[in-house]
Amino acid sequence: MTRYLPLLLLCGSAMAEELKIPTRGATLAATLALPDGPGPHPAVVLVHGSGKVTRSMMDGMARGFRDAGIAVLAYDKRGVGESTGEYSSVGVRNSVQMLDLLAQDALAAVHALQARKDIDPRRIGLAGASQAGWIIPLAASRSPSVKWMVILSGPAVSVGEEIKYSELAGEDPGSRKGLSDAEIEAEMKKWTGDPGYDPVATLEKLTAPSFWLQGEKDRSIPQPRTLATLHRIRREGKPITVFPIPNADHGLRDVTTRQVFPFWPPTYRWLLDRGVIARLPSASTPRPGNG
Repeated sequence: MTRYLPLLLLCGSAMAEELKIPTRGATLAATLALPDGPGPHPAVVLVHGSGKVTRSMMDGMARGFRDAGIAVLAYDKRGVGESTGEYSSVGVRNSVQMLDLLAQDALAAVHALQARKDIDPRRIGLAGASQAGWIIPLAASRSPSVKWMVILSGPAVSVGEEIKYSELAGEDPGSRKGLSDAEIEAEMKKWTGDPGYDPVATLEKLTAPSFWLQGEKDRSIPQPRTLATLHRIRREGKPITVFPIPNADHGLRDVTTRQVFPFWPPTYRWLLDRGVIARLPSASTPRPGNG
């Protein structure tokens, strides 16, 4: 059972609760920030990217959803911050096991929200960036409780393929520098390594709608292959919306100006069109995606 601790103030007038959420082999330390009003509110669980991520490191994304009147649950990754359990990075060999475990953590957070009278169980979603692009669809494929997904810079290729691409083109330490896109693609075509977890089968069976914001100049994941897979699955009738951002990198920054692309307006429009929110936040000027 989820244990609730006393109320506290967070981000001005927004109210929040500290939660302890049991999951497989761990207890997640979480904060639920609630919009003004009695509810029931739409809600989102924020899912981590790679690394030792705490809930406070996701404040920027949390603020964007709160501005739209969405309750936000953020938690310290297992084994990090105040959460118990053992932290492990995700590599090729342990990717199936670890992504399964991290998806289970995300679902534990979703289920903690479902029993609350101030949360609308018909409007609970998952959101996150990068590695969360593997975790979120996996969680959604296992539970109808996940009603929608927002994914930033998520890979739609295997873990092994993403790691190999990062070695050739990414910003990780030890990456080879200066290769052209054509040279990288030639190397990738020759690659025959262990794929580890491959998300394609999971993506092909999703029924909850998802919104993918993808930088076309992302050098951390093989973006052309990711976009090709997402577009194919969308054409086959799955509720995937792809929003490619020209000239944007993995952090959705313009590679020339280094300015972050204003991705919240199109995200809010997508949420509005799917009934997650009832109105656009002020000053929103959405642009269309496809799907």
